[in-house]
Amino acid sequence: MSQRWASSTLRMLLPALALAPLAAACASRAHAPTAPTARVVAATATAEQGATPGPVQPARVVDRGDPSRRVVALTFDAGADAGFTGEILDTLRREGIRASFSVTGLWAERNHDLLLAITADGHTLINHSYDHASFTGLSTGRPPLTPGERALELSRTETTVYHLTQRSTRPYFRPPYGDIDESVRRDAAAAGYRTIVMWTVDSLGWDHATADEIVARCLAKAEPGAIYVMHVGSESQDAAALPRVIAGLRAAGYDFGTIDGLLAGD
Repeated sequence: MSQRWASSTLRMLLPALALAPLAAACASRAHAPTAPTARVVAATATAEQGATPGPVQPARVVDRGDPSRRVVALTFDAGADAGFTGEILDTLRREGIRASFSVTGLWAERNHDLLLAITADGHTLINHSYDHASFTGLSTGRPPLTPGERALELSRTETTVYHLTQRSTRPYFRPPYGDIDESVRRDAAAAGYRTIVMWTVDSLGWDHATADEIVARCLAKAEPGAIYVMHVGSESQDAAALPRVIAGLRAAGYDFGTIDGLLAGD
């Protein structure tokens, strides 16, 4: 299992590129749009005149927020079992923290109550595909998914989540295993996912790190704008470590935000 995450460090070096205006227009109404630039206005006017739009630009890849702000984002991947989701939500609620949850469609289908609790508490949703299939095949040794298969993975999850919560996962996508390449960036953007969310700090809870090890790692690697990735599953000790991670980060002067808030200044 560690192999699927080992390559994520190299993938996080991919440059973060802004989406072209037409890709941004695909974002869900559940997320407030940014102020239109002159290029957005021009592109909109061209589209209204019936001109053929240009190619969609690849989604940007982000692994951290503004380094000038002492704010970090906690993100939790939910793709296996319900695990300790309830305990994690209790901790976040008690601490007054809003986080971001990366969910698969299958997980959403099997955990309606937890998904509703996540949205009721105001946490941000991230599309994590439907069944956690690697889009490139890098971590699974299987052929890459076709553009059509990728679009279906994203749309099935979006449809499921929106049907249950009236909330959209757009414009955020976290690829299974962190497997991305240029084609994934293009296909994600074409589906309305203009931001691919990676991470700065991996707690390694998924790799059977103990709660003490998770706390030490998360605090040692803290930096302004950091995006933390943790997991809700029963094989991870992230939930047990979370209260101490939060306390330690606060003691070091950090505040917490969702992905939306962390990237708001980008």
